[in-house]
Amino acid sequence: MPIEVKNFNQKITLVLLFFILNSYLVLSLKLPIFLLKINLVFFLFGSALFYIKYLKYNFSLKLYFLLIILLCLGTAATNWDTRSIYLFHTKRIFFDESIYSVIDNYASFSHNDYPLLVPAFSSSFAFLVGYWHEIIPKSAFTFILLPPLIFFSSCLNNKKYLIFLSIVIFFLGQQLFNGGLDGIVSLYFVTCCFCFYEIFLSNEKRNSRLYLILTLLFSISLTLIKNEGLALLFIIFLTTLLFKIFQKDKPKQLGSLILLSLAFIPMILWKLFCFKNNISNDYINYSFFEQIFPRLFDIENYKIFFHYFIFSNEKIIIAISIFLISFYLNFNRRLFYYCIFIFLLYLFIILIVHFATPLDFLHQIQTSSFRIVKTFSLFLGSFSIINLQNNKNKLNF
Repeated sequence: MPIEVKNFNQKITLVLLFFILNSYLVLSLKLPIFLLKINLVFFLFGSALFYIKYLKYNFSLKLYFLLIILLCLGTAATNWDTRSIYLFHTKRIFFDESIYSVIDNYASFSHNDYPLLVPAFSSSFAFLVGYWHEIIPKSAFTFILLPPLIFFSSCLNNKKYLIFLSIVIFFLGQQLFNGGLDGIVSLYFVTCCFCFYEIFLSNEKRNSRLYLILTLLFSISLTLIKNEGLALLFIIFLTTLLFKIFQKDKPKQLGSLILLSLAFIPMILWKLFCFKNNISNDYINYSFFEQIFPRLFDIENYKIFFHYFIFSNEKIIIAISIFLISFYLNFNRRLFYYCIFIFLLYLFIILIVHFATPLDFLHQIQTSSFRIVKTFSLFLGSFSIINLQNNKNKLNF
């Protein structure tokens, strides 16, 4: 792909991310709704520009994404989380014209403390058409996937990118069009992991202004999609920092790390708002030690945990296999340890969260594992291709 096309893809990614985040900003500042409509028009114009300019490039992405949008528009929202949490929040924003209506904590089952980036952007689709019909706002969930998909097209060669798209479709499946957020979180997590590695740990160390701003916007978006995003970004920061300390690198990139740490601020402000207004979460355990200690010393709990998170899911087994084969073919030591550390740290946090849950342990594992493993599997599958992108042995496949 010519360099001018790659530069265009990164710039259009920046534009689309800006308008997604700007929809949240408009509602946060209680600005007039017509600004939200204008914001969406510019976003759709940017998406159309991506399709039209350099028409023959990114053809696989353009075709796949168009088909996914058609699937999204042709299917109803049947998933409970989609209907009762994310689209419900979108509907409240549409009718109340505010993201702060959650202050009444109405319908607490819908987790009113969840960040509202996606419902805010989704509501702009309803505002633009002028009435509520869940299919149109649901399409916003799919459009949010577009920026990271475009971004990776500028980082991988054509063959590797086609494999990457296949991996995304295989591991995320219906999450691409059913209105769920787990696929979005997974893709933004993979993108942030890649950006941090490229900026701070790779041999190239990309630290251009555009790359830093893109990474910052991806990081902010990750935290504001779901609560898990805050923990995932913390894992990336901690891993990057530990690697820099271990390698005894000079702190010449400290400014970049400080800049990217600003990504935590919007989510922290949202959590402070929820705390101030007593908007709680039934997953938070106020008797943490009373719950976790008995479970930590019961070996049966570990068997249940690893059964549901690893051994009973064929996609995570496939992802692990692909990952190991990739690094067998091209052993990039630094990237391998980076991926393994992030994987194990995330697995450890998930284990602690589930062992400390105030809800029934088995029920919580059964209802959450199938969602969370998407992040694991897409992460391992994607970095298998990223590893082969710079294959020293120049394998042809």
